[in-house]
This record gives sequence, C-alpha cells and structure tokens, in this order.
Amino acid sequence: MCKTLNLTKEEQWRRIPWNKFDKQVRKIQKRIYDASFRNDFKTVRTLQKVLIGLTSAKFIAIKQISQDNREGNTTGMDGIVYLTIAQCIDLVEELEIDGKSDAIRRVYSCRPNSRQRFFGIPTMKDRAIQFLLLMALEPEWEARFEPNNYGFRPGLSCQDARVAICQSLEQKAKYVFNASIEPCFPAISHKPLLDRLNTIPRFRRQIRAWLKAGIKFEEITEPNLTDTFQAAPISPLLINIAVHGLEKYVTRQLVTWSKRGELSEEMVMSNGITVRYANNFVILYPYFEVLEKVVMEIDRFLIPLGLNISKQDSSIKHTLLNHNGQNAGFSFLGFYFLHKKCGIGKTSLVANKVERNPFGYYLIQTPDKENVKRHIENIRDIVKNMEKSPQKELIAKLNLIINDWTQYYAYTDNKATFKYCDERMFGRLLRYAYNRHKQKGKKWVIKKYFHTFQDRKWIFSTPDHKNRIDFYFKRINQNRYVKVREGMSLYYDKIGY
Repeated sequence: MCKTLNLTKEEQWRRIPWNKFDKQVRKIQKRIYDASFRNDFKTVRTLQKVLIGLTSAKFIAIKQISQDNREGNTTGMDGIVYLTIAQCIDLVEELEIDGKSDAIRRVYSCRPNSRQRFFGIPTMKDRAIQFLLLMALEPEWEARFEPNNYGFRPGLSCQDARVAICQSLEQKAKYVFNASIEPCFPAISHKPLLDRLNTIPRFRRQIRAWLKAGIKFEEITEPNLTDTFQAAPISPLLINIAVHGLEKYVTRQLVTWSKRGELSEEMVMSNGITVRYANNFVILYPYFEVLEKVVMEIDRFLIPLGLNISKQDSSIKHTLLNHNGQNAGFSFLGFYFLHKKCGIGKTSLVANKVERNPFGYYLIQTPDKENVKRHIENIRDIVKNMEKSPQKELIAKLNLIINDWTQYYAYTDNKATFKYCDERMFGRLLRYAYNRHKQKGKKWVIKKYFHTFQDRKWIFSTPDHKNRIDFYFKRINQNRYVKVREGMSLYYDKIGY
C-alpha cells in the first residue's frame, strides 16, 4: 500500500484499511491473553515479537498518539504538538524497539488540594514506540491482574470499583482502611519494577531506557534515578504491574495468621475485600484487630518498591459507627459510602432462603461532599467569568461540565445532591441575568432568559429553545450500573474456554 509511488502520502493515509488493521492486531492480542491465562509464556513471548513487527500495529500506534491523543497541547523535547499525515507515514519506518530513548520534558501541575505534581512528556516518536509496546504487554498482564484492580485497565472504570465495594457492604457493616500510595509515580524503584515485569531482554532494555531517560526542565537536563513518568502511554500499565499482588498478599497473610493460631477460622473466612484503583485502595473487613494487622503488613509489601502509604490520606473508619472520633462512612473515588440505621423491616435472606435476619441498617452511596463543593465553585466561577459573554456560549460551556459530572454520579443515591446543585446553579444564573441588565426590571429579565419548554418552567434557554440547560434534578437515573463480570476482558475470547 505504502509502496505505491504514484500516490501522495495523504492519499496513502486515506486508503489505510483501519478496520482490517484493528482486527489483525486484536486477533493476536487475544491469543496473547489466552496464552498468558494458560501460563504458556513461551507462546506469549513469540506472539509479542510478532505483534511489534506488524506494520498494522505501527500504524495504529501512530494514529493513537497523533489523531487520538487527548494531550495534544503538550509537547516533548521535539517541540511537536501534532503530527502531519506526511510525518505519520515517515514515522512508521522509524518505529523500532532499539533500547534507546530521548530526554523527557518535565511539566508541573497542581491538584485540587494544592499539592504539586509533575508530568513527564516524551517525544512523539517515543510515545508511538511506547504505545506499540503497550499493545504487546497489556494483554499478557490483563490475564494476570487481580480481580479487584480497576484502575487504568481497558473496559473497567471507577463505577466497577464502586459496585464491588457496594456488593461487599450489602451483607455487613465493616471497618474500612482507606489509603493512598504517595508519592506513587515519582517514587517507584526501577529495579523492582523491571523484575516484576519479567519480560524478554529486548523489552526490558527499552523500558529501562525510558525510565532512565534524562529530565529536562528550564533548559537543564538532569539524570533520572527514581521517577516513573505519569504522562507516558505505558505509565498506567507500569504502575499496575508495580503494585500487582497487593490483594493476594493480604489474603496470604490472613491464611498464615490462621495457621499460626493468631486468628480464628471465622475471622479469616469473613467477607473481606481489597479494592484498588491506581494508587488508591480500600480494605474492608468486619474485625478491627484484623484490619490493624493487615495495615502493618502492607508497609512491608510497599517498602521494597520504594513506596509508602500517605499518612495524610489514610484512615480507618467504620461504615455504621463512629470510630476513634471520626464520623461513620468513607469517601473513595468521589463516592461516599455510609450505613444508616433503620427499622427492623430491612432484612437479608440467609443461605436456606427461608429464615430472614434483620439488618437494622442499610447502605447509601452519594457524591462526596468535597466533590460537590468543588463542582459548585467551578460552576460559580464559570458563570461569573462569562457575565459579558452571550447566553448561548455560557449554556454550551455549562452543559459540557454538567453532563460529565451528572453522568459520573448517575447511578448513586443522588436525588438530594442533584436538587441542591439545582438550587445553587439557579441562583447563580439569576444573578448572571440580573447583572447583564441592571437597568431592567426583574420580570423583564426573567422573561428574556427563562422559558417554558415541554411543560417545564424556568428553563434557562434561548428564546428558540435550541440552546438550554437541563437542570440536574431531571437527570436522575433510577437504573443501576451493571458491573463487568469477574474474569471478563476486552481481550477475552470464549473460544478455547
């Protein structure tokens, strides 16, 4: 295709059969997943070598980091913001796993809690090679990752982690160890990470070259000793590999304590669970003394990796009762989980499905108050900064933010929260309208900016109703999110199982 000399590079790019390329790559990835699931690592390595040599895989990698790159405004040391079609065609011939890497540009950013973090931005060529290698390594590890690891994995999301926690808390109130690994990306030791990767020497040399690539900031290049850069395409997979085994480690410790006689069999067999999303995780367990021992053991798991638990972001709470002066309930991934007391009407079926045991409490899951507060402040700042902008532009800006936020919390107990957001936003929009026409009366302003649409009053919209804001309260979703079944993956192929 690309050897046709009478076609321009733009015509060659338009004629690329992307669907055929996707099917070809996905077929090999499924075979890698299947071989890894069967612990046939010889076949895994062979298929990985085949995949990185495919022209179709190289084209997909380049397309991903050029056209589908969401961080298009960030540049590496090459200063390239995006690739032209001619550059994409030329880059295909240069993609090679050669164990070399260019220096990485450091960019600083601030979190909502005012703590500073940095990103490492590789060059476009390095991004493409990383994505090519990611396509080969990801199926292997997807077959090996623990079932309650949900961060940075294809086909899984925060909603799956939320449902896993809810399923664990449905039957019993528990103690919760809510923790964060800080700093995570900047502190991972390179040698333990490469040892855990356990791949062929060619891949190991390439990843080591990226980890050891120089860091350039303000025209000064420094050697990299410990950092694992957060903005690189392969970084999410590396952090998952580094912390892989945490859930099994906790289970193994419980069994060991039981054999030693330190814990009773009832304590060990209790319905505990470890749920991890990237560097954040929670451990749910019914017994406080057991959870305390587990917390002490986690440090031993993390220290060889150069990691430790953030004391600022870690705590032990109870989902129903106040514990050590802390209120009941905990926050994880922007969701707040809490058991509330109720009458004896709430019951649970036991194994024989005849006898019913009264709970005395029930589980609620709501948007976290801090996230709600930040969201309201964000809406307020946008409306305030756009007081001189046309109504149409303000509606378009707000709808983007509101749609994303309400979609994230659509499956929670959000009725009261959405109603509160409605009240706060309605007041802010009224102020926006009044400030734009200070010489007009309130009735005139309301008639200009708020209209009736489909029997709904007080809709902030243009007179033709083509641009309008549907308030939060109308977006309440009574359905429930269906969690991805354990063992399922994008690379799973039922043939052979």
